[in-house]
Amino acid sequence: MHIPRVWAKASATERTPEGESVPVSVWGWGDDESSAQRGAADRLTRVLERLRKGEKFPDRYAYGHRPLREEILRSIPSENGADVTAVLTRNSYGAEVMNAARLLFLDIDLPGRPWSSRVRRLFGGASAHDEQLPKLRQALQQYGMATFRIYQTASGFRVMAIDRAFDPAGFDVQQLMKTTGTDPAFSQLCLAQRSFRARLTPKPWRARMRPPPGEYPRHDAESQRGFADWLAKYEKAASGFATCRYLETVGSGAASGDARILQQLHDRATRCDEPLPLA
Repeated sequence: MHIPRVWAKASATERTPEGESVPVSVWGWGDDESSAQRGAADRLTRVLERLRKGEKFPDRYAYGHRPLREEILRSIPSENGADVTAVLTRNSYGAEVMNAARLLFLDIDLPGRPWSSRVRRLFGGASAHDEQLPKLRQALQQYGMATFRIYQTASGFRVMAIDRAFDPAGFDVQQLMKTTGTDPAFSQLCLAQRSFRARLTPKPWRARMRPPPGEYPRHDAESQRGFADWLAKYEKAASGFATCRYLETVGSGAASGDARILQQLHDRATRCDEPLPLA
């Protein structure tokens, strides 16, 4: 897994060939402060050089092309204690995320808008989830080399493979993601981080909360207090929602070892067996 433990920021101001003064800030990452600072300094040098030459560069890097700047909350050791099988992080909008080394997750968004599903149900029609579930089930059955748990999310489906390990960069994973219609941005991020991701707690706006103030890392006391206040309110608001709902299992295998530990943690954190609205 490629989940940096430390982030460092470097800033400077540079002039363009047209004489415009441009402030620049970049982030570097690493497993310790010195490597993160070196990375930030190197990136800042490259960006400033491009500005001096008048070269264009994107305002921000595309999602999934580099590790995400997230706070590490906890590392989950493997059953034998020799490795880390998952890392729990907090994402940019405050939700907890499981990053798993070998436990495959698929994130599948449904086409169309949520209101269209509500209209169909109002008039007795099948929801988008009902229409797409047989197609997803068939795609997983055709793979036939693993056992999959299917969950419903607010915007689609989540799939977890429980009885064999997968390589995030493996050809079979990329083919399975294409076959099941997995979100391409999610697939790209799995490659960048060399791990699979699953959000464990609700998106704040679905629980009628705003995202947290500021951004990680929060170094000053005021930012830390503001985030702590937000977190207390978020956890209270999120208590009335589930993140996903377990639907069914495709295949006859059972989770064991690291997969069993992570499945239990996932199901408990997402509250997937409780009759709660999805967020």
